[in-house]
Amino acid sequence: MPKAPLKPSTFLLLLAVAVTGMGQTLVFAILPSLGRATGLADIQVGMIITCSALAFALASPVWGRFSEYLGRRPVLVIGLSGYATGTLLFALAFEAGLGGWVSGVRLLALLVTARVLQALVMAASPPAATAYIADITSAAERTRGMGKIAAAHNLGTIAGPALGGALAVFGLLMPLYAVVLITLIMALLVWHRLPESPRILEHSRPSHPFSVLDAVRASLAAYVDRRLVDVLLIGVSLFLCFAVVQQTLGFMYQDRFGLTPTQGAAGVGLAMMVAAAASLLAQVVIVQKLRWPPETLLKVAVIAIGLGSFLLLFAPVQSVAATAIAFVGLGLGLGMPGVSSAASLRVGAEEQGAVAGMMSACPALGYIIGPLLGTGIYSIWPIGPYVLVCVLVLPLAWAVWRLGRRHS
Repeated sequence: MPKAPLKPSTFLLLLAVAVTGMGQTLVFAILPSLGRATGLADIQVGMIITCSALAFALASPVWGRFSEYLGRRPVLVIGLSGYATGTLLFALAFEAGLGGWVSGVRLLALLVTARVLQALVMAASPPAATAYIADITSAAERTRGMGKIAAAHNLGTIAGPALGGALAVFGLLMPLYAVVLITLIMALLVWHRLPESPRILEHSRPSHPFSVLDAVRASLAAYVDRRLVDVLLIGVSLFLCFAVVQQTLGFMYQDRFGLTPTQGAAGVGLAMMVAAAASLLAQVVIVQKLRWPPETLLKVAVIAIGLGSFLLLFAPVQSVAATAIAFVGLGLGLGMPGVSSAASLRVGAEEQGAVAGMMSACPALGYIIGPLLGTGIYSIWPIGPYVLVCVLVLPLAWAVWRLGRRHS
């Protein structure tokens, strides 16, 4: 059968996902430089990431459930608008720091507040987009649909550092202001051009009164839902492994290969682009063409992450390290749609928003402790983070094997 082209509405949805991914990686790329330029310690920069990740993890399932009441499109627009507004506040806080108007603990408090507020609202976008895809795909096509979402996000992650590097020559904050403008334009396009999900239009909204408190309670209870807890733990573990590797690469490149901070940043940036490309390749070729079931995707994902982490234990040159990171990226590229589709297929149409919110929280949950754990171990034992990941993939492999047995 010939492959049908993407519908304009689906393309617009995926473009919104790509814009969000671009903004996130752009921020990660320039945040260390901004932190040092304003006198923040490295651990304080890590604190900003950890606090925002926690806020995102708490808010994501709530927004996913809200999308059942409000609709996918309004929640997606709220997320994009909140992302733009939060990024603007974040940039203005750094303006104050660079201008010497505020410093130290006060600056850190401003940055954490801006980033947490941003995370609380931008957490609306991923679950709304994922639930939209679940609404318009059949069970047989669900894994491919989730692969398209992951591929769009990866395209954004590749574009983010490139855009940040190109605009940073005009000032460290110029990339952030560009993200504000691009995301606002995207929010307007989604509002005016993206039709509401057909499932939301065709089915009446829940008849019981809408309660924010009830939605929050139900969303938090979803974390211990017996139908989903094993898939959630697998997803969080995958991103925990990735966070441990990603957050220690800058130190490892400088220490092991004798590079300056600038050379190390360039090497890590190139390696992360290779990892994003490998992840994109997995989603475009393996997920879309081979149509493996979620359990098979997750099995290969665990093997790839384990192999990449093992290579990092003794990588003697940058090319070997980049190859190792590419394996880790490949594993994450297979694991993301595998986790999302496995969870989506376990619930009915009326719960897709809530489940999409839970699965969208997996990266944030992994990043709550991953960076601190990885950098803490690295300061004591430089190869320790990669040993840790090699150990973590063993129970992860067992959990994925059990997932396959349950499905069969």
